[in-house]
Amino acid sequence: MRELKRSDNNSIAINDARSGTEIELYYRNPTSREEALYQARLVKRKGGKVIVRSFDTRLDFGLKILTGFRDGDFCVDGQPISSTPDSPHYREDWKSIVAEGASDIVRTMAFTVFEGVRVQSADEIEIEETVEEEPPPLARS
Repeated sequence: MRELKRSDNNSIAINDARSGTEIELYYRNPTSREEALYQARLVKRKGGKVIVRSFDTRLDFGLKILTGFRDGDFCVDGQPISSTPDSPHYREDWKSIVAEGASDIVRTMAFTVFEGVRVQSADEIEIEETVEEEPPPLARS
């Protein structure tokens, strides 16, 4: 049954193929505005092409709603880390560590929460997947 009351403590279990374990993440419900922005930023039209920006969009919005993870699911240098302030393994920078080392898990959570299961038409469109990169340090002349 789907709970419709706003909550900051939802959980989702994701099977992590890299570690062979199940990772449990905690997240808050996205607002209706966040859901609309997510959908708007997922694709961009550029001329006659549709550019899918799924990597950055899923990571950014996943991090916005991520509130924690189950103790023992992540480690750094073999030492467990925690998102729970009361834990002896708590790391204040847990979110940036997870963003850097487990972006695949965060993106999977975002995909599930924001997109879930949906039916798509089989219309043929040209799709180009891109990762926006920062400009080089020196501008070209």
